[in-house]
Amino acid sequence: MFLAELLIVIIVAIISLPLWWYYIYYTYRNHLKIFPSTPQFPILGITYKIRNNVDIYNVIKSQVETMGKNVFAMIGPIPTLCTTDPKIFSLILSSPKHINKPFMFSATLNNVVGNSLLVVNGDEWRRQRKVLNPTLDYKNILDNNKIFNKHADGLINKFKDEIDNESTEVVHILEDFTFDQTVETILGETGPEIDKRKTARCIKTLMKISLKKMYLPLTYFTITERLTKIYWKEREQLKILHDNLRGSIERKRKEYNNNLNTQKRPTYMDILLGDKNNKEKDILRQLTMVFTAAFDASAISLSYMLYYLAKYPEIQQKAYEEVHSILGEDIHQTITNQQMLEMKYLNLVMKESMRLGPAIPLYTRILEEDVIYEDTTLPKGLMVLMVLFMMHVDPELYPEPEKFIPERFLPENLNPNRYSYAPFNAGIRNCMGQLYAMTSMKIALAKLLLNYEFVDVQHKICYTVEITLQSKTGVKVGIHKRNHKCNKN
Repeated sequence: MFLAELLIVIIVAIISLPLWWYYIYYTYRNHLKIFPSTPQFPILGITYKIRNNVDIYNVIKSQVETMGKNVFAMIGPIPTLCTTDPKIFSLILSSPKHINKPFMFSATLNNVVGNSLLVVNGDEWRRQRKVLNPTLDYKNILDNNKIFNKHADGLINKFKDEIDNESTEVVHILEDFTFDQTVETILGETGPEIDKRKTARCIKTLMKISLKKMYLPLTYFTITERLTKIYWKEREQLKILHDNLRGSIERKRKEYNNNLNTQKRPTYMDILLGDKNNKEKDILRQLTMVFTAAFDASAISLSYMLYYLAKYPEIQQKAYEEVHSILGEDIHQTITNQQMLEMKYLNLVMKESMRLGPAIPLYTRILEEDVIYEDTTLPKGLMVLMVLFMMHVDPELYPEPEKFIPERFLPENLNPNRYSYAPFNAGIRNCMGQLYAMTSMKIALAKLLLNYEFVDVQHKICYTVEITLQSKTGVKVGIHKRNHKCNKN
């Protein structure tokens, strides 16, 4: 009797799920008839085409190239508008009503960074943002200048062993540099309390797992998630990560409780410990989130900057000459905030690199109410997938988009729609760490240019969409010791 009832339940579920999927599909498709769409597979939508992270990049790229700026698709059971239109970016990102990220995003990241600023929505996001903003404000960034310079000097030493090699894979070297820097600026740690290499490896693995879960619907729900191998692998990595971080948290808690840092501006960790809403698991998740943003995104952005400087030696020379004119030949000096402001061409180079290789490839939002867009209405409940890496190479926005032209970002050449360029997100829910990232990267890049010449080794980047936009083939350049006298002639 029981088996018969179970069989009936299974049959009903098998019949009901496709019907439910088709109901959602046609409900939203009728609203969005003006947008083209690719063939969809019931339940899976377009995810049946995706086997790995490279496929995510290629499938999205192919859709945009063949069908235009706006494409309707089902990502699993979720009706989605994939867009590269800066008008839609502007409508959504500038609105305080559309700050929420989709359930799929939150569910797959919940075990790793749940209840952190990255995934929370609504009033809780507003509360956390208000609490955490002071940790990465302008004054705190200025106070971190010496730390940024110290770690940039350490990076120069890391590159010494790579001089005149046939090629160097720079991402891992830059990850070590950005992680060391992040630990000191965010935690205030300089000692052996945290195994930095192990922590970095765990975070990288967990981010890959989280992205993979986004196109595995079984992982969206607690009951079914535990039936998957990926869930248990995630648990294993989380245990290693959390065990590694707890000692540091406990030491910082004692310092905080004893008011040992009353003369200093609060670090990110101090703010987390002072927020009474945070339990230990919340602090662990917030730290995982900020480590990912600060070290992974900065490392990949810097690696792309070196890659493009190597491919365009005339641009590299111009950037070097600017840095040299400001700093001279003292390769060990501390770069001041005023000197950084004077490096205007280097700033253009950094922006152009982040156009072609934005660290964050995609943004997602769920519409909280209908949105009027030209002659149609984007309905409430629609997921909007804003494809940054394709918008940044739209020839209507950036003529000859495949070329590396820093002058695009001179004030007189900027697109009037400021949402046409958004490497740090934009609008209400923009990245609060963008000043931190730009300052630390600029100091590192200036010192690297003063010390080394980067050479093209005919390496080809193969983009893959993870939490950040990575290269499956790595990022490789040649490194030579810079000859200042030769370059001055």
